[in-house]
Amino acid sequence: MTGRGPVDAQPGYTLPVFDRIAPAPPPAIIAARIDLHTGPGEVVADLFGRGGWVARAAIDHQRLAVSLESSPLTRMLAEVVLRPPDIRHLDAAIQGLAASPRGDTSLKAWIGDLFATRCATCGRMLVADEIVWSVDDEVGVAGRARPVARSYRCAVCQNQQGGPEQRQAPLDADDLRRVDAAPGVDTVRATLRAAPVLAALRLALLHAVPLASRLSTQPGRAAALRVTAGRVRPLNATQFRERNPWLAFEDGVRLVRGFIQRLEGGPTGPVQGRLGEDLRSLGEGVATTVLGLGSVGGAAVLRTEVDGYGRPIPMPRIRLVLGQAPLRPNLDRLVAAYHGTAWVLGRDAAALLPADALAGSSLRPAWGQQAARMARAFELVEPTMARDGRVIQLVDGGVEPIVATVVGGATAGFRLLAARASDPDDTAPSVLELLPPNGIMPPGPRTRANVGLEPVPGGAGDPEMVAGSGLFSPPERVDRRPFSATDAGRTITEIAVETLKARGEPATYERLLGEILVGLDRQGHLRRLVTPARGAPSGPPARSATAADTDPVERLLALTRDTLGGTAQRRLGEIEPGRWWLTDPDDVAGAAIPVADRVEWAVFSLLSTAGPLPERSFFDRIASMFGGPDLPEEGLVRACLEAYRSIKSTPDRVVTADDLLKRSEEHTELLAVITEAGHRLGMRTWIGRREQTRRHAGGTLGDLLDPSEQHAFLGSISSAPELADVDAIWYVRGRAAFLFEVEWTAMLGEPLLRRHARIPSDEGIVRFLVIAPERTELVRFKLARSALLRTAIDQGNWHVIKSNHLQTFLAQEPLDLGDLEPYLGLDPTIERSGEQMALFG
Repeated sequence: MTGRGPVDAQPGYTLPVFDRIAPAPPPAIIAARIDLHTGPGEVVADLFGRGGWVARAAIDHQRLAVSLESSPLTRMLAEVVLRPPDIRHLDAAIQGLAASPRGDTSLKAWIGDLFATRCATCGRMLVADEIVWSVDDEVGVAGRARPVARSYRCAVCQNQQGGPEQRQAPLDADDLRRVDAAPGVDTVRATLRAAPVLAALRLALLHAVPLASRLSTQPGRAAALRVTAGRVRPLNATQFRERNPWLAFEDGVRLVRGFIQRLEGGPTGPVQGRLGEDLRSLGEGVATTVLGLGSVGGAAVLRTEVDGYGRPIPMPRIRLVLGQAPLRPNLDRLVAAYHGTAWVLGRDAAALLPADALAGSSLRPAWGQQAARMARAFELVEPTMARDGRVIQLVDGGVEPIVATVVGGATAGFRLLAARASDPDDTAPSVLELLPPNGIMPPGPRTRANVGLEPVPGGAGDPEMVAGSGLFSPPERVDRRPFSATDAGRTITEIAVETLKARGEPATYERLLGEILVGLDRQGHLRRLVTPARGAPSGPPARSATAADTDPVERLLALTRDTLGGTAQRRLGEIEPGRWWLTDPDDVAGAAIPVADRVEWAVFSLLSTAGPLPERSFFDRIASMFGGPDLPEEGLVRACLEAYRSIKSTPDRVVTADDLLKRSEEHTELLAVITEAGHRLGMRTWIGRREQTRRHAGGTLGDLLDPSEQHAFLGSISSAPELADVDAIWYVRGRAAFLFEVEWTAMLGEPLLRRHARIPSDEGIVRFLVIAPERTELVRFKLARSALLRTAIDQGNWHVIKSNHLQTFLAQEPLDLGDLEPYLGLDPTIERSGEQMALFG
């Protein structure tokens, strides 16, 4: 399976700039994956690092780490994440920077002189916080602007006269003279770059530059730099605020200082990585982490070395490649990265970014380019991976990056073992698990003693072998025949049908896509898709070729969507936007119990038998019961937990107040009350065959039926044989029938979708679903989740009533069906106006 159950999928904390260009991965998922796939001392690699977060988690779990960062800025962030500086050393560096010489004075005082001003109230000299500049709409960001106001703080006036701490006043003659004499951008940049910076100081500077530039249009906020066709676009704002650079830098320092303190006080505690140059340094025990740039130093970090005799030098193997798929380049993200890199790290570092893309009007790279980028990274790491290693990629952003990752892996020869594509409303990222080309396909050959064997070429476990095309065809090599869209489409349909039958309920396109991708890989279609056909021309594609014809990602997505939604197959249908279900009656009859009902029963069974247990253990044990297409979403598991947990439960001690024996007795008693009420109404009654043997009042429920009712012919109600299994029935032959299904759970699949689906609807048949009041919210959740249940409710003339309200109604004297309406529904009228009804009733 692709997960151990619902874990905290919230992204990790990071600095504001990196929330935009490189969001941190969910730390809980990263930690769970490291524990699941590796042991102490083994190597974990991140091919597209976003600040060393995976490496930090690996070190905290006593693993070794390789982090190939995606950009120079994330490489700089990783320096702080992996080796947080001591706060005292950081403070000393800032003080030394402030006191560093600048002409005849210090750097801090020199910058303060440029912003010196007088209080408009008391005339005291002080340092201004900001200078407000006015920009004409026609002039834009590249034109000249004029200063119009100054913003400052005066402690003397605030203490003596009160008023706001932040004050504004127009500029006087001395202020205008200082503004005109202020140094240009080059001088300021040289000043800031001349400081004895460390990684933490550079991060502070990275946050200070936008606030001290024309991008600062509002107090404490900076607008995004916009570039079109290689030129900076004018800002829409009519003014900007020139913030004191030293004050902006101090704001950045406070931000970075708090970030470092949170790193040291976080769940992983203080982590200090020892950096090495390559994998060999990890094996020698000198280093715990190798840090490099994926675009530049990746090959050097992962290179294999040979001795003087040409023999490879033993080096540690990478057990797990874990991380997030690279973000798809876009113009906004590239502009922010280039602007920050150029200011903080200089021209050489900025040259490593794909800056040529800024010359275009937009940046929309094909998804095939993303797949090719991932293929190059997989090919780079493959020689150093262990045979039983795994590649786990967390993917955000829809189905396109999922398919791009899978196609990239197939291009590099990796096999797809599992794929869980997150639903659109799911906060957790999608998870892909791949096997390296030299790995053994599970389960692989084993002895009678369950000992693994090396696969024989062409035998079990050979990753180059896939299932044959026919039912009785032997396995064949992946490259035996070229890619066929017809065969792939047939495989897509079969996998989607089997997935829905296994789930027993509709599934989203994303849920189907994960299983479809795994099935296509098992049949060899993915490898054939990315491998050029033999004899195919190697030149550029024809001018008439579309993106779907040349881009493997677009081609695979188009094939999947066309197959599911096309008219060539008649076994699947989109019952509502984004959700698919079976249309063939034989397939529907062969479907399993809905996964929602199986999860609910698993939750109740676990809570009622395992005793008090923590929430984390509860989720892990529930997840261990389901896998593949049955893997439930987090929202369903939590809804079931809330429905069955006791009000005395805590996150560390989850218990239930439900008792199976007590619920069974309540169920029997309610059926008895329904039967007796039917007799009071002058109707004939019936109790389901499986319910008649329940013990009640010294006998059985069947004893409540009259002799003529015990062997009654129900054909006057309906010819469906399932009618005899309905929990309770009131009926008058040839006129009307009231069918009751009494459920103390919210498991609605059996009564609504199976039993009553075979009982035809009729004007004289009214159906009641009696539920326990504790299951109200779970029933509401399931109805909102399943279009099949909603359709069954509407077409079957169902009415929902809570068991406590039904008992209240049946206890009335005299009993009149006309008084039943206020008790019906998940939100009945009697609950909204109970006092008024009691007053006038």
